[in-house]
This record gives sequence, C-alpha cells and structure tokens, in this order.
Amino acid sequence: MLLITWFCGNAIKTEAGSPFAALYYVLHIFPGSIIFILILVEWLAKNQSKLVRPPEMQKHLWINRILHRGYYLILMALPLTGIIVFFDFMENRPFYLLHSALFNLLLVLIMVNLISMIIGKLKVKVKPL
Repeated sequence: MLLITWFCGNAIKTEAGSPFAALYYVLHIFPGSIIFILILVEWLAKNQSKLVRPPEMQKHLWINRILHRGYYLILMALPLTGIIVFFDFMENRPFYLLHSALFNLLLVLIMVNLISMIIGKLKVKVKPL
C-alpha cells in the first residue's frame, strides 16, 4: 500500500495538467488515508491500553522500537503536510519539499530497520564456539 501511494504521488507531478492527474491524486490519497487511519488506531490502542504490556525485547532490537515510533510520527504527519501541499501556492513550494522529505525519511528508516534486523538475525544464528 505504501508503494502504491509513493508511485501515484510521483506520477502526480509528471501528469500535472492532464486528466490523469486527478486519477493519480485519488490513487495517492486513498491508500495514504488508509495507512494513516490504521496507524492512528494502532497508536491510540497502544497508548490507551496500559494493561497490555509488550513482551521484553532482546537487546539488539532496541533500534526497532525507536524506528517504529518514528514511523508512527511520520505516517501521522504525512497526511497533514499533504493537505497543506494542496493549498501551497508559494513559489518555492516549502510544504511540498517537507512532504517529500518526510516520505524519503520514512523510506530511509525502513531500510535502516531492515538492515538492523538482518544483522540481528545473523548475530543470533552465528554464535561463537
């Protein structure tokens, strides 16, 4: 769903001024809204329910917890900046730059998370004799 949102967001600028731009706006906003709602519900459920404690994580997974908090915050900020982009009539488009920078930061954090998880799995599998 994140890939569809990204692809359609990039297609909006290439199709600007054509009838397909409206289609790409819909295809960009709809999955983005679904992602936002899911993240918001999960965030609220985690913060409302203090009775449910997550299991203790292994030491090498601390980065995973920090990255997921960053994901939540970025995924909640992206729709807000996207709405502002729609009404951004400034010449240098600062909110468009902010919106795309947040999404690129999300992609970087996902890559860091994948790499750290691979390294963590390798450390667990390869134990010294």
